[in-house]
Amino acid sequence: MQRRCPICKRPTDSAADAEFPFCSQRCRLQDLGNWAAEKYVVSQPFFDEDDEERNELPNPDDTKH
Repeated sequence: MQRRCPICKRPTDSAADAEFPFCSQRCRLQDLGNWAAEKYVVSQPFFDEDDEERNELPNPDDTKH
């Protein structure tokens, strides 16, 4: 698979580059640093709180009559 490095935009290849999708360890570490410095954010929550309440399993003790 061929892509461009998300940091420096150089071409990378999954068959040739051990650091894929990055072109080098330097770019991989720079990306990690960006996450640690909170330069990247997740724009939407992964789960909706209402969905969590609906998907909770019933407590087995509550179902006994």
